[in-house]
Order: sequence, then C-alpha cells, then structure tokens
Amino acid sequence: MKRVFLYLIVLILTASIAQPLLQTSSANTKVRHTVIAASGDAAPAGGNYLPSSFANVRLNARHDVAFDASVGVTTGVFVGDGKTTTTTALGDGFGSVSNPFITANGDVVFDANNSDTYRSNGKSIIHLVSSGDPAPGGGTLSPASGSRVTNDNGDIAYTAFVNDSTATQGIFRSDSTQTVAIARDDISPPTGGSFLVIGNPALNDRGQVAFYSVMTGGTSEFGIFRGEGQDLTPVFVTNQIGPGGQTFADFGNPIINNHGQVAATVSFTNNEAGIFVGDATGTGSVAIAIQQQAAPKGGNYNGQFQVPIRLNDRGEVAFAARLTGGTSSTGLFRGDGKSTIPIALVGTNAPGTTGTFATFRDFQLLNNGRVAFIATLTVGVGGVTTANNTGIWVGTSDEDLQLVARTGDIIDGKVLTRLPQLPQSGQLDMNENSIVWVGTFGIAKAVVLSRVLGNDEEE
Repeated sequence: MKRVFLYLIVLILTASIAQPLLQTSSANTKVRHTVIAASGDAAPAGGNYLPSSFANVRLNARHDVAFDASVGVTTGVFVGDGKTTTTTALGDGFGSVSNPFITANGDVVFDANNSDTYRSNGKSIIHLVSSGDPAPGGGTLSPASGSRVTNDNGDIAYTAFVNDSTATQGIFRSDSTQTVAIARDDISPPTGGSFLVIGNPALNDRGQVAFYSVMTGGTSEFGIFRGEGQDLTPVFVTNQIGPGGQTFADFGNPIINNHGQVAATVSFTNNEAGIFVGDATGTGSVAIAIQQQAAPKGGNYNGQFQVPIRLNDRGEVAFAARLTGGTSSTGLFRGDGKSTIPIALVGTNAPGTTGTFATFRDFQLLNNGRVAFIATLTVGVGGVTTANNTGIWVGTSDEDLQLVARTGDIIDGKVLTRLPQLPQSGQLDMNENSIVWVGTFGIAKAVVLSRVLGNDEEE
C-alpha cells in the first residue's frame, strides 16, 4: 500500500511503501505503527486526502478505524485497517459528512450537514435523525450540532430544539425504527418546576441516557438525570447531600457506563469540588476524589478538577487533578472510591524517555483499567526540546507505563512533529490492544494505529 505525503510547494506527491513499522523505545518497548491514511494518499472514492483531514478517529475491537477526511472539494467518512480502506459516505450526496463512530460489528454512524445523522453497514445507509423529523410528544426536531453521542449498538442520543410545540428543547434517542423522548422542557423534572436548559447527553449500550439540566421553580436549580424514555431518575441535584456531608451545588457534564452508573464533577456550596459516581438506582453516590483530600504519592487535590473525566464498566474514573502541598503540581489518576492509582505525575520521569512529565492532554480509559494519554515533557530536562516534547503513553499505573509514540519519531519515513493539542480532541481512541491517533508530519497529517507488543508477541 502506498503512503504519499502532500507537500505545500508545487504539491509534489512523494510515494513510499507503507509497511507497519516496528519501533523500539529506550525502554525496549516494542510498538508496531501502521499508517491508516495520510495527507496526499489516494482516497478510495477518488481524489486525495487533504492536510485539513482527520478531525475525528474512532477504533473498534476488530481494529477497524473510522475517520473523516477532506477530499478535493468534498468531505468523506472512511474505514481502514491498514490493508484496505473503504468509503462509508461522501459529502457529494449529503452536503458534508463528519464525526464517525464505529461499532463492534463495523457499522459506522456519521453526521451530515452537522445535525443530521445516519448509520451505514457498508452496503446501505439508514436514516437515524434529520431536521424536520417528528418529535415524540409533538412538534418537529432540529438536532443541535455537535450534541450527538452513540453506543455500540449504533443508536444515538442528542439534544434537539423542538419546533411547533409547547416544548422548545429536549433530549432524544433514535435507532433505525423509532425516536424516543428522554426529556422535554414541557414536562416537569422529578424535582418539580420546569427545565430551562437540557443538554450534554451521554448514552450507554442499554439505551440509558444521562444529561445535564438547569431548572427553575422546583427544589433544585441544577441536576443530572438518567432516563430510558419514561420516568427520569435524579442522579445528582442541587442541595443533595453527598456521602461525606457535602452539599451539592452544580455539576459538570455526565458520563455513563453500561451498568447505568453516572460520573460527573461536582461543585459544593462551599466552593470546593469533587468527582462522584452515582449508582444505578439513583439512591447513592461514591466519592472518587474531593478537593483537599490526600492524593496518591503526596500532596492534596487542589481546585476544580480538569476535563475530561472517563468512566469504565468497573465504576473506575480516570481523571486529571491539580495538586498542592506535594512535589507534583498535577497528576493523572484512576480511582473507584476505595482506592486511587496514580497513572502519571508532573515532574516525574516519563518512561521511554530521559525527560519528565509537564502537562496532560486527552486520555482514554478501558474496562481493564488501562489508560492511554497524551502528555508534554519539560523542555530542557533530559535533552528534551520543543521538537520531541510530546508523546503518547499507555498503562494501568505509573509502574507499567509504556511509551507509544513521541514527536521526533520517524514513522513511515516521516518525522512526527505534532500530536493532538486539546482535551477531548476526537483524535485519540483505543481498544484492548491498540491506540489510534492523528499526528502531524510537517505540513501533512496521518491517522496512525499503534499496537504495543507484549514480550511474548512476535514482531
């Protein structure tokens, strides 16, 4: 398979044979990199991927990678595994397509024109929701751009404005056969009064949806609720008393696992904060971390907890927190309310390098406790420069971290110059064995699938 990078001056296409690259770090970690797609590569439906491509990547358990790309004057959603690449949808038929999600069986859910959503099985494309669709309970839907979330069944939940109805907004769930209203602002929340704002949905594989709300006229001003299409269960609400006696005031965006547990950052009436997991029944919660609480490896949690947070099906939360009173200013942790495991700490050695961690960016969490994350290194320490100060690591704790990729590495004959910059970038995902990410190589970009090999695995 040819890998071609696009150069700015005179747009010369330089071809190279893209075999998976086996790379060994200074800690003898073996990583196999496979370039799935790169700027300048020929897209399967014609044209070439442009440098502005690859805003979103997703990976399933079969190592299928879904990604979006700009191709010529249009956009596309594609699926590749390093050997073949297929076209899921092109913007020519939809106006524009983006934001893919790939399920365990290979179905791809994608957005068209920012608000309409479809699902493809590779042979046919099924409509899930479009502007103007009937809204359950009356009116018509206008899905909010960027609000859609997807589960592994290919079902979606989203925020939508409601037109020609007593409702103005709501949370809805759609599959290929029906749309269900999870919440509408013309129906009172369980705490009384009415909804003013409903948004930020999270969806699990059972079809349960958690969402954030602002309310008026009832017993609570803010809340996070969970619903399936009938009654709503309050998970966290203003004036709720936490397990340590804290009084809840407001909340961050929720996340939900397949058992119905919901995690969120919580601010208290005393202006301190914590991270909590609400149980599946809505009758209790567990504190994962609380401001001023002692952190592993020294110091205390300090200030608001950073976003994102991640929740797995074991009820564990991965989170980044500022620290005070210890030797590190920030740490990345995984906790379940009983124990907390340090993943990485600012100022400590970054495995596979002679440098030290400086900041943490995006990260993902699996059910087995593995965390993959992007971090920067401190420039000037251990030979670190601005050319090699960003990397991706994976591990279950700070004792088994492995370096996956680092700026300055040569991958498929090109020098990696940049990794995703933002939290929740949409450009980092993982399964049980591999990590997919978007890297910049000079003026070009590429989707790379990286597998960290065990000691007993063949090269």
